[in-house]
Amino acid sequence: MDKLKEIKDYAATLGLINTRDSLQQLIHTAEQEELSYVAFLKKIFGSEIRYRQDKAQSKRIKEAGFPYPKFLKDFDLDFCQSITPKQLSQLSELTWIDGIYNLILSGPPGVGKSHMAIALAYHACEQGYKASYTSMQSLMQCLRTEEIDRRSRAKMNRIRKSNLLVIDEVGYLPISSAEGNLFFQLISEMQEQTSILLTTNKGFEEWAEFLDDAALATAILDRLSYHCDRIQMSGKSYRLENRKSFLDKGERKHEIS
Repeated sequence: MDKLKEIKDYAATLGLINTRDSLQQLIHTAEQEELSYVAFLKKIFGSEIRYRQDKAQSKRIKEAGFPYPKFLKDFDLDFCQSITPKQLSQLSELTWIDGIYNLILSGPPGVGKSHMAIALAYHACEQGYKASYTSMQSLMQCLRTEEIDRRSRAKMNRIRKSNLLVIDEVGYLPISSAEGNLFFQLISEMQEQTSILLTTNKGFEEWAEFLDDAALATAILDRLSYHCDRIQMSGKSYRLENRKSFLDKGERKHEIS
């Protein structure tokens, strides 16, 4: 036991935390499988690498700030026929992030824009990319208070270091002229450095209205549209089609009883 403790101390000193914590199980497995010295070392180092990769992945997902998890495998292509299986496959390959392309998902509420955006960013985190999620309203709050609020400054620092930035619900609420200028500065700063994925219920011709500045809207769209794919998502609202009612359930239960 003294030797085992000594090995665990060595592992801790070398930063091999997973090896330290699972050493007894690793030894037990090696004895059962009658592993050679080389195979045993391979198992130790392989286990350590997987542990670090999983830990890094969990950290990326946590720091991305997703409001909830969404997955590409759960996206209903039968319901939302604006995206073909081929397009979904191409998007999931994430080469558009490598090429620093932007992606704009536009359409009415409930057609799957946020699901698709979060699922793509979540998948990107799993694949080793740094992603950040924010609603447009939250982004405006952070930009306004970045100089005076530590949390806003920390969030903006993460956003600027991301490979992918998701800005959800652009255009749902009007923004002030000052906020529009801050938004323009951020888009200009991140151009050619970070892929930006926007979801919006506005057509390009409507951006001047919610920004309250036609020239500013043109300047922002000019930067976003360079190296950009736009997907117009249409159809019925998924949430309305799958609405769940407590009262309806109660009525059905009453009818059965």
